[in-house]
Amino acid sequence: MIIVGAGGFGREVALAAQMCPSPMSVAGFLDDRAQGTTTAEGWPILGTLNQGRAAMNCVIAVGAPRTRRLLAARLQRFNPRFATIDVKGRRHATVDIAPGAMVVAGVRTTVTTSIGMHFIGNLNCTIGHDVRIGDFVTLAPLVAVSGNVRIGSGVEIGTGACIREGLRIGEGAMVGMGAVVVKDVEPNTVVVGNPARPVKELSPW
Repeated sequence: MIIVGAGGFGREVALAAQMCPSPMSVAGFLDDRAQGTTTAEGWPILGTLNQGRAAMNCVIAVGAPRTRRLLAARLQRFNPRFATIDVKGRRHATVDIAPGAMVVAGVRTTVTTSIGMHFIGNLNCTIGHDVRIGDFVTLAPLVAVSGNVRIGSGVEIGTGACIREGLRIGEGAMVGMGAVVVKDVEPNTVVVGNPARPVKELSPW
């Protein structure tokens, strides 16, 4: 498997791939900004995205949803096969995780949950029952998503944020670190604080 993005999260994903119930072999990294021939851990740096391989098996380990979407578009000329990395492996049969998703150590899900393509679930997140998560969503470490929440595509939720049950987070929105979300979040809106309040509008997703 090839990992796109040799930053800190990409290297965590390489470790996660080896911790999966069926461990994946990491061929190396593609990264336009990487220098040298290996990461600090000794994984190979294969070159830039332009040096991708036809039908390569890969994931895009870059935290920002909008950047991840751009990289996915750039990779389409290689006709990639997007892997799904799930350290836990054994989840309830009603939990659906789409290709390209990266679910690393400590992420907990319960039942009847749908997770979209190119999702990132970082360390020790919790995702409640009947949650629907769109494509290119990022949950930073320690995010808590209660039951019956709908998270649109391109949403980024910062470390330690909490989302109350039954809410809707509109596509392209950003939730700040430690925010406590008690009301729906409009699309392409940044919210911060406790309780979370809108502070900025983003370009349309």
